[in-house]
Amino acid sequence: MNEFKLIDDVMPDVPPAGHGKTAEVRARVLNGRRRRRVSAWTGILVASAATVAVIGAIAVVPRLGGGPVTTVTQTSAEEVLSAAADRMARRQEATGGRYWRREMEQVYRQRISVGGREFVAEDRVRDVLWNGIDRNKVMVVSGLDTRPFTAADRVEWEKAGSPRLCGSDTDCRNDMVPMGKTRFFVSSEEEGLKQSTLELSVREILDLPHDPAELKEKLLSYWPAAREAMKDSQSTSSAQVKLPERDYWLWGLGERLLLDAPTTPGTRAAVYRMLAGLPGVRVADGIRDIEGRVGVAILRGGANGESEEQIVIDRETGDLLATQDVLPVPTADQGNIPPGIVYMAMVIKKLGWTDDEPVIPEGCGPDQKEDQKEECLR
Repeated sequence: MNEFKLIDDVMPDVPPAGHGKTAEVRARVLNGRRRRRVSAWTGILVASAATVAVIGAIAVVPRLGGGPVTTVTQTSAEEVLSAAADRMARRQEATGGRYWRREMEQVYRQRISVGGREFVAEDRVRDVLWNGIDRNKVMVVSGLDTRPFTAADRVEWEKAGSPRLCGSDTDCRNDMVPMGKTRFFVSSEEEGLKQSTLELSVREILDLPHDPAELKEKLLSYWPAAREAMKDSQSTSSAQVKLPERDYWLWGLGERLLLDAPTTPGTRAAVYRMLAGLPGVRVADGIRDIEGRVGVAILRGGANGESEEQIVIDRETGDLLATQDVLPVPTADQGNIPPGIVYMAMVIKKLGWTDDEPVIPEGCGPDQKEDQKEECLR
């Protein structure tokens, strides 16, 4: 069965109790979608021509009685992040396009057991989101492939009889987005960002503050209503769950603003700074995303059996490269999650404004009946 992270709910409001459900907490069966190839782009986030953030700054100082001495001053990870955020904030982004479009790949790695053999499989999904002012929100998701992760995993898979892999298991009949297929979803109206009781229109997203303190204050104004809604959900749930703390909720909302919302460069830079300033959050340089790209990262968690959540940012441009989760050490209740590697990632491929439009198959438009939406598979 394919289990996908639900992009309309990147950080669930009420995570299940215990660290053993991390993958389930941050993943959902996605009522998928997909898209056609896009031609010319307008206003794609372009790399800044500003100077590259360097690891060391070279200073020349005079030496008594002789020539100059060259010393190297190490740049901290926080300074690297600040420089990247500055570049992002200074960017002039063309917003005249009809749609804001984000293309990314969802990547999942988990341990599968077949015929007494265990191996780690990697599942990839293409996820394209279209949004804009007075536009229907369109989400298009395509199943790419599932394969053994390493050469050693391939050996075990072959010993198991080389079964066909479909997401998190070998049952291909229950997949929401089968490999090689595409599922389409189109909203009936403009839909900027929704999370619990919070609803922001595209215009409201574009008007979010560029100052991290002001942005935090604005977002926390939605916290009381969200907390009450989560309490109501908890009271009606049969499972005992621990409600997230305010800062955890804010982290999740910040992630969504980076992944799923047409935020301006100034707001994106403010999100970086806001998240980096939360209690317990760390900044580290030289972190590789799942594609091998090196960046500066904002990190949360990673202790006491928890997964470490990483937001990896391009050091030169300030662009978001990926969000990803790593389980540092194995735990008894997370046997299906391979420790020490990225087991879940949202990898940004393209992001920006365009005049191109999504191609929607007949029968998959906003007037589609609710009970027919699952049929929009091509």
